[in-house]
Amino acid sequence: MLNFIKIIKFIIIYFMIFILLFLCAEISVRLYAHFLMDEKKFFRESNFISPWITTYDYPPPRMIDSEKGIFRNSDRIISTKKEPGLIRIIAVGGSTTLNIIPYRYSNMDFTAELEKSLSGTYDHFHFEVLNAGADAYSSAQSLINIQFRLLDFNPDIILLMHNINDRTANYFLDGATGDYSNKYLQEFFINPELLTGLSFSGFLYQSRLLARLGLPQLLAEKRVVSYDKSIDNGLKYFKRNLLSICQIANKNNVNLILLTQPHQMKEFLFDGEEEHILIYNNAILEIAKQEGVHFIDMFSEFGHGSELFIDSVHYSVDGVLEFAKLIFPHLQNIINEKFIQ
Repeated sequence: MLNFIKIIKFIIIYFMIFILLFLCAEISVRLYAHFLMDEKKFFRESNFISPWITTYDYPPPRMIDSEKGIFRNSDRIISTKKEPGLIRIIAVGGSTTLNIIPYRYSNMDFTAELEKSLSGTYDHFHFEVLNAGADAYSSAQSLINIQFRLLDFNPDIILLMHNINDRTANYFLDGATGDYSNKYLQEFFINPELLTGLSFSGFLYQSRLLARLGLPQLLAEKRVVSYDKSIDNGLKYFKRNLLSICQIANKNNVNLILLTQPHQMKEFLFDGEEEHILIYNNAILEIAKQEGVHFIDMFSEFGHGSELFIDSVHYSVDGVLEFAKLIFPHLQNIINEKFIQ
């Protein structure tokens, strides 16, 4: 009996020590996030700020009030109202637009580079080039975000780039559904605040330390992925989304630029993925021609050099600079044509 009591005491003591160490680590991570990371506070803020977008990343910008917001990779407050002479450009897309790693470690963002280049070129205009990229966003989320949020900021030009997040919707469950719910209702993607109270991964997400380590997503319900599904439905929905964005832009006098998505083209998830990448990029060109909108073939112009990427699709610091350099002359052509009398 005495040995049993000693074992229980031993377990309790070491459990308390573990809890204490975990709390110290959690507080340290939160203090680090509060003082050294943009858009992070000591106490978790709600990421769920739209009734139409349910993914774990919030739809940019993060609104301060009804007329002011903060876009990604920046702490600058942007007003929905525009001053005379201001040309506002918004880059919209997924994590390849957000490209958080170069910004986090080198303070590099292609929208900031474009803004500097444009501001140094034109004397009679000033520019805001804003990043509205978000992790794991597809054209479906971008369509909603443009319609319900970004148009309030009166953009003159929108840069739109998608491929991978739409394309991979084909591989979940029985293939892409019209709203991509077959992918985005997977626990891996859904906002923790929308998971049920009984969800273990949702509970773990409350810890910044565990979230930083990726444990909640590791323990989330496993994604059901099959690469042998037809991509016909997903491709149809992708074109539909792009077409809707083109029509919205046209109705609101926004100059839309569709971009193909660069890819390193060296490592693939499965045999045949290379073909799917090209099919989706070709669909972007098809819609651009059909709707008469501007088009940049970033897949071809950017190239596939390993020094430009940190993985298959996200860019290194050199890649960020190259990305901005390639887009700049295209923006110049539009500005010269549309805004200079």
